[in-house]
Amino acid sequence: MKWLMLLAMGLPAAAQDGVRDEVEAKLRQLKVTLDFKDAPLESVVDHLREVSKLNLFLDAKVRDRGLVVSLQVTGVSLRGALGLILKPNGCDTLFRNGVLRVMNREDVVDRTIRLQVYDCRDLVHPVPDLPGVDIDLGAAGKLVFNPPDAMEVNEAPIEELVRAHTGGRSWEENQKCVCRLTNGLLIIKNTPEVHSQVRGLLDMLRRNK
Repeated sequence: MKWLMLLAMGLPAAAQDGVRDEVEAKLRQLKVTLDFKDAPLESVVDHLREVSKLNLFLDAKVRDRGLVVSLQVTGVSLRGALGLILKPNGCDTLFRNGVLRVMNREDVVDRTIRLQVYDCRDLVHPVPDLPGVDIDLGAAGKLVFNPPDAMEVNEAPIEELVRAHTGGRSWEENQKCVCRLTNGLLIIKNTPEVHSQVRGLLDMLRRNK
């Protein structure tokens, strides 16, 4: 079978990107109608594989849980249907080597976690807008220079903001996920989706600082 060969051999990066685009398009555009009552998840995945012609693969860990599905929907996207089926059961999908794998959510997160460091020194220690030096004529007619009051620069609570507004509960629930601010460098270890959220938050903070 095609998907078994892909699993064994892998795909070149460019070819895999092309397959990924095709899979994403089908997930968005294909409409499905489902009517299941206490059906084994494996049977539901088999049905979706036949309807979509995608290489859908049910991970052994999920199969061993013996999950059942009760769902009745009409004309929803394949992506929406998968979300309704998988999310309540703590499952998700992972695209790898041309195959869309149905896996336990924690296994998907573990396989997609990435480490990236963001330079936030401009947000933690912004350059202060210092007032100019005041110049007055003293009582004796001499110039008197009054230096500005010392400026306090408060550290922005970047780490707290990231934890509160990105990643959901992943920071607390997954020990492999990291959010740490060190010397103005924000160390993030999480999924690509959360990295995208972090970049969006930092961009917003820079626009409004």
